[in-house]
Amino acid sequence: MTSIFQICSPVWLRRGVRATVVAMACAVAAPALVLAQGVTATLDNAASTERLISEFGGWIGNRHDADQLVTTLRSGRPTATEGAASKEPATGPLGYGEVRLALKLAQGALAQQGVAYPNPDQLQAALHGGVLRTPQGEQVMDGVLPQKARGTGWANMAERYGLTTEDLLPPPGKAVTVKSAQQSAAKGKAKAGAKSKASAKASSKGKAKASAKKPVAKSAKPAAKVVKKATSGK
Repeated sequence: MTSIFQICSPVWLRRGVRATVVAMACAVAAPALVLAQGVTATLDNAASTERLISEFGGWIGNRHDADQLVTTLRSGRPTATEGAASKEPATGPLGYGEVRLALKLAQGALAQQGVAYPNPDQLQAALHGGVLRTPQGEQVMDGVLPQKARGTGWANMAERYGLTTEDLLPPPGKAVTVKSAQQSAAKGKAKAGAKSKASAKASSKGKAKASAKKPVAKSAKPAAKVVKKATSGK
């Protein structure tokens, strides 16, 4: 049905009114759209940070220190007064995937030096470079982040620190395994020892079963004793 507005108003006026209405609608909707996008991005960032804290929090020491370190690596700005989070990354800000790679490579570098759970100074040396102090002595570390800033690839560093591609990008739920020559040798010895023990146990069990099945062998043993006694009495 044609309205009185459509009949009486010229085409240019109707088009002008329609354009004004559309512009007003966009002006109202645009802030809401920007806000929704911002909230989504914030939620994504929070989830990514939480995953990193869950993965590395125990290794770094606690959730608070892990949160500070992740924030420092992400922003490129120090968030603490001491430790690894107190230094500006040589690489500048890193993405979440790069933060994960840097932490895993630091894990591998420290594992090679016999450090499973680093203190703040040891973690700082692994990430930023410097002197690593351990009960076994001191070792100068190049640092994962300075190496990356100089153009060294993640894969090259992974090979240097004994990490595989699977270690760098583990499937969900799989813990990071750090491979070193010493660990592989110790693991091989442990497996060999366990295998020999199992073999000896099986052999002993088989002998016991065999003797149980042959009662004649039991009666032969006392007979041998009697012969020996008799011989010694002569």
